[in-house]
Amino acid sequence: MSESLRSRIPAMPHPHLIWLRSAATVVLSCVIGQAGWASAALGGQTRYLVQHQVGAWVTLAAAVGSAVVYLALRRSAGPVNVTLALAVAVLVAVQLSLGELGPSVRGVHIFTGVLLAMLATALTSWTYRHRLPEELSGSSSSSPRSV
Repeated sequence: MSESLRSRIPAMPHPHLIWLRSAATVVLSCVIGQAGWASAALGGQTRYLVQHQVGAWVTLAAAVGSAVVYLALRRSAGPVNVTLALAVAVLVAVQLSLGELGPSVRGVHIFTGVLLAMLATALTSWTYRHRLPEELSGSSSSSPRSV
């Protein structure tokens, strides 16, 4: 590989950032997917309600898994990102509960879904802009114990 090409290729981010960014991206993707299934169902395509119901459990699993990743890498993630990841997981659980209550709380469920989409977007944005603390940035290990 030529020296000029090598100098233009950016270095890979630290493995902790790869894990954190991946977790945030998966959760945001699930939340956006849920919004799509919901809009199809509300638009009269009731057959998509099943995908929305199943997607709620997938989204909950992704959000809880993401929160675990953020907690395991909390020194690398920082307090803001850890708080956002935990808030997303809690709000997904609240959303699932509201959905299980049925049509009587549909308005609250929709409004909370909008807030959840905003929160998941904030988590993803903050995570992608986040830089590792100085004491961790030199480490290339993916083990939280070694940093």
